[in-house]
Amino acid sequence: MSDESPKVEFFANNGIIEIRYFDTPKDELYRSWKLPESIAHELIAWWINLKKNKEITFPLQKRTKVCELTMHTEKNIEIKSLDCLGRTNMTGWSLPAVVVEKLAVRQKDTADK
Repeated sequence: MSDESPKVEFFANNGIIEIRYFDTPKDELYRSWKLPESIAHELIAWWINLKKNKEITFPLQKRTKVCELTMHTEKNIEIKSLDCLGRTNMTGWSLPAVVVEKLAVRQKDTADK
């Protein structure tokens, strides 16, 4: 594998954020996910709080009104969507941590404009 960092692209459309993850900037093939904006906002807020904490002990787990976030290692984050009663839905995502980091940076950049 190359030493190049992964490339991540975001596309927002009608309350959904599509995320495309390329292993390297030169790759043509990518993995993609579509997240509701509400879950993306919860994920970003959790990530920012997590980054403030210098001593992290795995596994990490946080439950919000819209999703459950779990991190067993520093590489991946598991997300499960919750229904209005707090029960897990069939919808879920497994995102590389670098995607969440870039999503947080993207939100900060758009908020600064």
